Amino acid sequence: MTDKGYDLRHARVEAQANKMRELIEQGICAFCEEHFVEYHDNPVEFQSEHWIVSKNDYPYKRTSLHLLIVSKKHVQMLGELSAVARADFMDVLAEIEKRWGLPSYAVGIRVGDPERNGGTVEHLHAHVVVGETDDPEHEPVRFKMTSPKR
Repeated sequence: MTDKGYDLRHARVEAQANKMRELIEQGICAFCEEHFVEYHDNPVEFQSEHWIVSKNDYPYKRTSLHLLIVSKKHVQMLGELSAVARADFMDVLAEIEKRWGLPSYAVGIRVGDPERNGGTVEHLHAHVVVGETDDPEHEPVRFKMTSPKR
């Protein structure tokens, strides 16, 4: 089971793991709307009625842009959101395309228990990733979608 909503096994860098340990100790979900600004290094880029958009504090390697789209409501499953909130997610993606002038990008979302899906936090959020494909040394960005065998 995750430790107070976090799975330390999936932290990609030590700074991320250290922040997660602090949050576990404090019993805080850093993705909840009331804590988001205080516990994220990057500012909020924009918000909709149901979602917060910010650059990821711990971007994946080989990305030129890595955004988080975080549900304002603390949920694990898409089905826990209203139909309006789910539709708003698509509007947020369209706004991201426009604001950053993106001709191409990838979206990754893990739903449910991070112990099983490979995420670090159980609060529903998605990743918008643009790879550094203009770099001649570029390698594809990998998005972890399951956990190690228990």
